[in-house]
Amino acid sequence: MGIIARIRGKEPGILKKIPHASQGKGHYGECLTEYALEHGNLGNVAVFSNAIIPRTSDPTSTSEIDVVMLHEKGVFVIESKNYSGWIFGSADQRNWTVTLNSNSKERFYNPIKQNRAHVKALSDYLDLEEEAFSSYIVFSERCELKKVPPDTAEYVICRRHHLLGNIRKDLDRFDPIFDAATFEELRASLAALAEGSTQTARTQHVEEARKVDSGNACPWCGSELVRRNGKYGPFMGCSSYPKCRFTRDA
Repeated sequence: MGIIARIRGKEPGILKKIPHASQGKGHYGECLTEYALEHGNLGNVAVFSNAIIPRTSDPTSTSEIDVVMLHEKGVFVIESKNYSGWIFGSADQRNWTVTLNSNSKERFYNPIKQNRAHVKALSDYLDLEEEAFSSYIVFSERCELKKVPPDTAEYVICRRHHLLGNIRKDLDRFDPIFDAATFEELRASLAALAEGSTQTARTQHVEEARKVDSGNACPWCGSELVRRNGKYGPFMGCSSYPKCRFTRDA
């Protein structure tokens, strides 16, 4: 029985073995991805999730990586998206869209750009060339990738049940780049990073991300910012108000 079939419930009780799966749908998807990689017969791997990484370009800011898999043939950086619905987006767009029906749409930050920043931060942290990294954007089996960019040498976009197959294809064509000693050094560095990624650090990361001025897009929800007039003068507010209450000076 395939690992994804087991995870999806065809083997009773398998989900109980996934730690912290009750912490929300996003974390649930990351747990499924982490479990699949650890039990996918990919060889000697080390898998870490929800790692908070300081950015060398700005010591006050951080990146949070959903899942990282270390293999002798490279470092696989995985951005997990646990959406349902139709997914639309391009490589250059700032925001992508998930559509559940004609009356329900949600925007989210371009995961290609998001994971590109993760790779950069992890490359700096581990002191490795970016060529050693592979970027994967993984969506839930419940969604349909209606219009997304084709895979490139930089990134792969797939649904979770295709993840292991795509990684195996990469492993078949990649040569080993880490010897045993280097692998253990990198494993230790990633383990220390994961251990230091406490809930407090994650909360601080979210708050920092919310403070980023993203131009004409709301940094909280991705909706368009519109100019409004208030008691104390004009300001920019989220067009999704009152669902989202983000504001900033005009």
